[in-house]
Amino acid sequence: MKTFVKLFVILYWILCFSTAYMEEDPYVWKSNIEKTMLIEKYLLWHKEKIINFSMKYEVENDVEIKKSLDRINYLIESLNKIQNNSLDEDKENLVITTILSEIKKVNDDLKLTLQKKKDSFEVNLKIKKDFYSNLWYKLSFKIEEIYNVMYDEKLYNNNYLNENETKTKNALNEINSLSKDLKYFSYRDFDSQNQIKQEFIKTLKDIRKQILILKKII
Repeated sequence: MKTFVKLFVILYWILCFSTAYMEEDPYVWKSNIEKTMLIEKYLLWHKEKIINFSMKYEVENDVEIKKSLDRINYLIESLNKIQNNSLDEDKENLVITTILSEIKKVNDDLKLTLQKKKDSFEVNLKIKKDFYSNLWYKLSFKIEEIYNVMYDEKLYNNNYLNENETKTKNALNEINSLSKDLKYFSYRDFDSQNQIKQEFIKTLKDIRKQILILKKII
């Protein structure tokens, strides 16, 4: 395990610094097969990180990101050719050097692309959140009106309630809680626009459920 970590650090060092450092091959004491296995592990890890990013920021179908993934897949295929011993040593060395250079290019391109996608996602998320925050804040006052109209001090101070009184009290407590949730909606964190929408729908259903309970009792 320690050996793998050491090798991974060496590869990471190569990718982060200029290609000038690549000219002094730090893998000289390793076989080409071992080199390619290490590089492949990095690319598979890198590919997984890009896919997770795409899902988180809802850009799975983005053309630029797909192109980058295609380039990474091609590099992995090239590494597999070396591992299958289908190339002579000179060609292997050339392919490895080319792959390391290409990895740096892919990473440079991705750095800009992913940052733009992330920034755009966060801007759109804030716009959506602000829209629902204003809507929910206004709605919270409407819900408070229902609570205030139905509120009965005797109901809350009485420890011996019949079935309908118990249902009324519970429904009012829930409505009061939902009203507070709506009012402080802008302070909540969301991971996506869809999550905001789903939370909005869920809250409306919860409010409607409690109002129907009160309507039946009345």
